[in-house]
Amino acid sequence: MSIRLIFAAVAVLALATPALAQQAPAAPPAPPAAAQEPAGPTPEQQAAMARIEAAGTALEAVMTDLEPRAEAIRGDAALSDADKEARIRALIGEHQPVFDEFGAALSEVMALKAAAEGASPEEAAAATQAARTMVTQAIVRSLLTGEDADSSAGE
Repeated sequence: MSIRLIFAAVAVLALATPALAQQAPAAPPAPPAAAQEPAGPTPEQQAAMARIEAAGTALEAVMTDLEPRAEAIRGDAALSDADKEARIRALIGEHQPVFDEFGAALSEVMALKAAAEGASPEEAAAATQAARTMVTQAIVRSLLTGEDADSSAGE
């Protein structure tokens, strides 16, 4: 996964965490040390991370293809701003399944994170959707404007 996409995803995860922490009920007292679970990720979390890594690799390949094509469109003085946006959105549409898979993988990671933090199902769903929307918007904005997604994701 490219550095820009990693920063965008990390920024979204970092922003979502405090919101969940504020909304989540107080955690129950910790069980005695002998009864605590191992600190490592669960098999479900490991699978989710593997899925997001695979989706990120596919997305990186798509972005490597799309970025120069979008730049050429943005630089075409013969096109209006509306035409430029329409053409770039059409480029994105060509690869929508890849964007959807990345969004689904991110949603899965966010849902597991929210559940681990004690969020209610409604809070987890809201955080998951917000994270997915923010990352998608950052990527689209990056292609439309040429701005770096990691700098716009933290806004």
